[in-house]
Amino acid sequence: MTLEGLAGRLRRWLYAAGTRQDRLRDPDAVIAVLDLRPGMVVGDLGPGAGHFTLRLARAVEPDGVVYALDASQSTLDDLRRAADERGIATLRPVTVNRDRLEIPEPVDVLFVSATYHHLPEPSKYFAEARTHLRPGARVAILESRREGLLAGWLAPHASSPRRVLREMTDAGYRLIATHDVVRGYWFGQFELA
Repeated sequence: MTLEGLAGRLRRWLYAAGTRQDRLRDPDAVIAVLDLRPGMVVGDLGPGAGHFTLRLARAVEPDGVVYALDASQSTLDDLRRAADERGIATLRPVTVNRDRLEIPEPVDVLFVSATYHHLPEPSKYFAEARTHLRPGARVAILESRREGLLAGWLAPHASSPRRVLREMTDAGYRLIATHDVVRGYWFGQFELA
């Protein structure tokens, strides 16, 4: 085994929570799991630079809508420019508070990537968010696992799957599927219980 290979194995053992690079490595696999169709309405909570957002917007074309939901106006402005540059007309940026979800219309899918751990009271947040979901809607959460020997120090942007399950159950949801498509990340889909 090469020194580089050994270093990689050691890094995975010490830090099994995955990295940002892991999450962004195969975005099309993440989008495929969501089974989106043209015309659907999607909320992307905490879209960041839009790595998934722009793909979500393409997946619901031509008459669907993706609401990019973020507290940062500059993030939303950057996303709007990126969508315009790519000719994407299905993206709608919406400024939201960190403690309460507000969407112009109910959604079919609420996608939450690397954002769950930022919510101050997830159980309360998602309990209140129920009014923003269409019948049969899903909440998809892609969150770094807080696993590995050094994850407590190196993975402050993570949540344990057990915690997410408990808080989502408390908020009135049930787990309907998990997907192992991103190394070091837990990816679960919920529906209203």
